Amino acid sequence: MTNLPIIDQEEYRDSIATVDEKGGRIWIYPKKPSGKFYKYRTYVSWVLLAVLFGMPFLKVNGEPFLLFNILERKFILFSIVFTPQDLHLFALAMLTLMVFVVLFTVVFGRIFCGWVCPQTIFMEMVFRKIEYWIEGDANQQRRLNKAPMDGKKFRKKLLKHVIFFSIAVLIANTFLSYVIGVDQVIKIVSEPISMHIGGFVAMLIFSTVFYGVFAFMREQVCIAVCPYGRLQGVLLVPESIVVIYDWLRGEPRGKIRKNKNKEEGQKELGDCIDCGLCVQVCPTGIDIRNGTQLECVNCTACIDACDEVMEKVGRPTGLI
Repeated sequence: MTNLPIIDQEEYRDSIATVDEKGGRIWIYPKKPSGKFYKYRTYVSWVLLAVLFGMPFLKVNGEPFLLFNILERKFILFSIVFTPQDLHLFALAMLTLMVFVVLFTVVFGRIFCGWVCPQTIFMEMVFRKIEYWIEGDANQQRRLNKAPMDGKKFRKKLLKHVIFFSIAVLIANTFLSYVIGVDQVIKIVSEPISMHIGGFVAMLIFSTVFYGVFAFMREQVCIAVCPYGRLQGVLLVPESIVVIYDWLRGEPRGKIRKNKNKEEGQKELGDCIDCGLCVQVCPTGIDIRNGTQLECVNCTACIDACDEVMEKVGRPTGLI
């Protein structure tokens, strides 16, 4: 019996969509998403952003509702004060959180990444929307970046990055409000810099970090930095909720050609018309038709894009 070589059918797992063969960065230009799930994500993001920016101002009996003051070793969770003597409670809380993350992922997959994670919410629901507003959709952004620098391009880039850095400053101030308290942050902002050199430097550092993350690193945080994405592969089980392509229904994929799908000797095509929109809207640049991948954050943008196409061609939705 001849031993035939095993052909690797999953070469896409040997590399990531944002890095080329030479190790260079492939910049992702996701198409502006739309649809039912995107609308729901927008509503969820509004609520979570309101909670994030409003929580530092919430006080109970004169104390912040949440405070993580590492410098003074003072922690307040839901108006309950914890001191270094309560370290054992902190350890138990961290263990409980880890177990919760594991169980949550086993059941719901990476829905946290696409719907709740601050990185995704700020990137897709704040910074990306501003980019669409200033520079246009994906193809317009590509053309703008390839065009030579002129007055119009300079104004657009300057406006975008000024707004980006301004929002990064707001995020940094909010972050510091959870560390040193909103009252102290207001003092740092309102009083002369000479009175709060350390606080000003910290604010500047955090602002620069947030600006760099959302203006340049972007999806690389989810792919290469965040450990949760790496853990996903070992936490998922067959019963987990994931965003996945219905391979049996969609394959073999092919363009719609009237009166040619059932030619003699040609296998009938599946429902996937190979339009590629599911890839174009993906914020991490993957092809969901290849199966579950660590880069997928379950944002459901591909579901909206595919459902819209299925409705247009008169086929059932839910291919993804």
